[in-house]
Amino acid sequence: MTMKILRFDEINSTNVYLYDKISEKNDISDTVVVAAHQTAGRGMDKNRWESEAGKNLLFSIALNVNFLEAENQFKISQAVSVAIVETLSQFVDNQNLFIKWPNDIYFGDKKLAGMLIQNTIEGRMMGVSIIGIGLNVNQIEFSSDIPNPISLKQISGEDFDLENLLNLLIKNIKSSVEGLRIKENQIAINEKYISKAYRYRQWADYLYKNKVKSMIINGFDCYGRLILEDQSGDEIICDVKELQFFPPSC
Repeated sequence: MTMKILRFDEINSTNVYLYDKISEKNDISDTVVVAAHQTAGRGMDKNRWESEAGKNLLFSIALNVNFLEAENQFKISQAVSVAIVETLSQFVDNQNLFIKWPNDIYFGDKKLAGMLIQNTIEGRMMGVSIIGIGLNVNQIEFSSDIPNPISLKQISGEDFDLENLLNLLIKNIKSSVEGLRIKENQIAINEKYISKAYRYRQWADYLYKNKVKSMIINGFDCYGRLILEDQSGDEIICDVKELQFFPPSC
């Protein structure tokens, strides 16, 4: 099916727009909402997403994922993250592209893209997945209170055609998510996700239960929770809100 693309010069949030359509009983499958500027753009856990109008990609994709059981929501996050990394690898050094758990895209130790995925559930199966993405493309100046942003232009020194990049991302994300219908593809996507996981098998400091702990990432469970090991050899399994990454030491 051809994707339906809706464009706005300004909108509060592309994700909110699509979610409101669901509440109005509209079929939003295979719909993309693109904004030049968002007045209330956010990432996970209500984090703010800053974007200079017309410089970056801000869009949400709604895909029907009713072939996945509800307990497998993390597979969507993996599929989208891998698709974005593989797309961006065509333009910047793949060796420096990483997926920071659960689905931020990093270049080195800096954040290149953020994601907010909201899913509907129908019984024990998934319904529709709304995948909101903010990708820093041509912006070169960011507010000082944004901790670690970077853009494609800062990396490459080149201006990017937003429309061409958008179309490529839409195509690859849809293909990657659709690929989850096949068990072998799920396994391959999981392997790719792990191979690009930020700080995978590296010792680093994290804030866990209000204490700073040096730990190493060993993997992810089927629910997408992070599996770590501390210096005592104890295994720690945590969800997104239970752990905070610290920036690397200078």
